[in-house]
Amino acid sequence: MRFIVTFVLLALASLSSADSFESRIDAIFADFDASGVPGCAVGVIHAGKYVHAKGYGMANLEHGIPIGTASIFRIGSVSKQFTAAAIAILAVRGEIDLDADVHEYLPELRDYDAPVTIRQMVHHISGMGEYEGEFTYEIRDGVPFRFGNEDYWTIEEFYAQVAKQPLALPPGQEYRYSNIAYFLLSQVVERVSGQTLRQFAEKEIFVPLGMRATFFNDEVNGIVPNRADGYRPAEGGGFEIFMTNLSWVGDGGIYTSLDDFIHWDRAFMNSDVPGGEQVESLMLEPHPVTIATMDPGSLDEGAGYGFGLDIGTWNGRRVHAHSGSWVGFVAFYARFPDDDTSILLFCNRPDGLADDRVERTAEAALAEFGR
Repeated sequence: MRFIVTFVLLALASLSSADSFESRIDAIFADFDASGVPGCAVGVIHAGKYVHAKGYGMANLEHGIPIGTASIFRIGSVSKQFTAAAIAILAVRGEIDLDADVHEYLPELRDYDAPVTIRQMVHHISGMGEYEGEFTYEIRDGVPFRFGNEDYWTIEEFYAQVAKQPLALPPGQEYRYSNIAYFLLSQVVERVSGQTLRQFAEKEIFVPLGMRATFFNDEVNGIVPNRADGYRPAEGGGFEIFMTNLSWVGDGGIYTSLDDFIHWDRAFMNSDVPGGEQVESLMLEPHPVTIATMDPGSLDEGAGYGFGLDIGTWNGRRVHAHSGSWVGFVAFYARFPDDDTSILLFCNRPDGLADDRVERTAEAALAEFGR
């Protein structure tokens, strides 16, 4: 009888702890947990499984479709780790020289007056700038190009513009986050492999890991089953659709779900990264250039930038992390390898990571499962 009572008490304590953790995460996203607003898919992974995987808010407001673990989100710059993985795979195979000038692979780029290497581009020390706000693009049909829902450029049109742009800084001297660099890395993958980045990543990364709903969306008008629409606040109240008009990828462009992304997370936790240990080692080696300011919302406290990942510490814990933001979508991924715990936030509203939601989610997860 004493054994039965003890067993029941332990079981109840375990349920209470689980309920408490669930309630803490629910409280963080309570304002999104409604039928009339977009929101977030939130995942906490521990010891190989989701200990929390839940949608808050709606994937589609027009049809009343709630967010779930299979909802497909655009994850912005969280995509960069997959572009970098493609580069790392080709480098380990000897098909790309990381220390070669990018002109060896993309000879039509303008002369930068100094070598710019593939490795520098991966680590954001290439001196390349951004395609928003820094460069003046040619006017087409008498109207300046705008990044939003209004205009459409093909990948070829965009590449033709980027190829003309000068560097923003001398290469190799300073960390400067560059989406242009990662777009150009997608073109390097294409030239070397003979496949688009979408095709290469599917064959070499996603299919081997069983990520069957994850892809680089290089066709903006393509049909995406289970896709969450992006939204932003509308003038006068409510929300309006805010989706991308871009087909180019590399700097972003990954569409994925909680159900799929856990396979990528487990590949690192279990040292089963596609391409083997050399690829994993490359991706987790930060460049020694000091980073003064990390991505907004990042947990990192400033060690360095690896292959599409911020590598550093948070509250004394090792972390590999990245944030992402584009049109109506924001995303965040952080992996705490020593705790075998990771957090995922995929949102279809621009304020999804506001109000310290990232930090509060990490604090709750590590308080419950951290070592």
